Amino acid sequence: MLVATVTDSVAPNFDQVVIPVGKGPGPIAIADVNHDKKLDILVASSGSEKLTVLLGDGKGHFTPAPGAACSTGRGPNDIAVADFNGDGNPDLIIANTGTAYLSVLLGDGKGGFKPAPHSPFDTQSHPHTHGLAAADFNGDGKIDAVTDNWGNNQIILLLGDGRGNLVVPGKRFDVGKRPYQRLRSADFNHDGKPDVVTTNLDGNNVSILLGDGKGGFHQAQGSPFPAGAAPWAVAIDDLNNDGNLDLAILPYDRDIAPGLVGVTVLLGDGKGGFSTLQGSPFLLPGCRGPDRIATGDFHGDNHRNIVVSCAQSNSLVLFMRAKDGTFHSSTIALKDIGWSGLAVSDLNSDGKDDIVVSNNSSGTVTALLSR
Repeated sequence: MLVATVTDSVAPNFDQVVIPVGKGPGPIAIADVNHDKKLDILVASSGSEKLTVLLGDGKGHFTPAPGAACSTGRGPNDIAVADFNGDGNPDLIIANTGTAYLSVLLGDGKGGFKPAPHSPFDTQSHPHTHGLAAADFNGDGKIDAVTDNWGNNQIILLLGDGRGNLVVPGKRFDVGKRPYQRLRSADFNHDGKPDVVTTNLDGNNVSILLGDGKGGFHQAQGSPFPAGAAPWAVAIDDLNNDGNLDLAILPYDRDIAPGLVGVTVLLGDGKGGFSTLQGSPFLLPGCRGPDRIATGDFHGDNHRNIVVSCAQSNSLVLFMRAKDGTFHSSTIALKDIGWSGLAVSDLNSDGKDDIVVSNNSSGTVTALLSR
């Protein structure tokens, strides 16, 4: 059994590095975009509607990629990395919130990106997109995308043509009530085919859509699953080391009574079913405006941890899993986060995951490097 307690006894230590990017930085992705086996940081900025690429040296230092910044499209809100045109270079897909469009940016393998020839793609989402995920959902070896159609309680699958284009209109699948902010993809039932999870804000639950590997989906038995009040962001990880993927879910705090905002953990059974971890939701001490959620191993001890960005209190809340299986919370104060972006990976090759968070009003990102 996993239980959350509040203490700083297992909190990690971080060195902070602040890096200029662009006006109004938002969603972040981490990937090796120039094939040097060192992780890079990609930031989509809503103020400038530009992509910034920060090339990493594998030691925690970053420099802007040469060349002009690439347009992201209006209102970049979510970002995913995949090879959409089959050239072996990482590409990007971005959800342009406030519009119904997804932008596909093709990578040159050196850190440069340019829009795909027919980008952006009109998903016909109602009223607009928020989140997305990318995978080969129909088994043809070409990367596809799913996005939310939250006004109609659906998701939309757009198949890729293998040349950087998405085929529109897409195919629609029903989910729960108001899948408003995030959807993600992973293989929840160990069949080797990508599945989808949506956070259903007005349903207080999550929908699990199991993929058939041919472009079809069906609801997992028991779906939608209770996920705490007003779920809107989700991270996928094996949080209890049982070999099955679990969910860490963040609520939309404006729809919840003060003092009751917390992270709900749903444990997966490896068949597409989920149950609430005893003791969750885990309260978020001092966190105002919980925005993004991610997971990682910040101690290098093979225990998965949770981090939440708090837009209005300019802080991060970490839930660290101790050796006895309990979670312990701690808070990191930062100067400027706002409603922005969050990503986790091992940026300095020390076997411990690091955190990158956008600082929306100052036009920077902060990399927190685990010591």
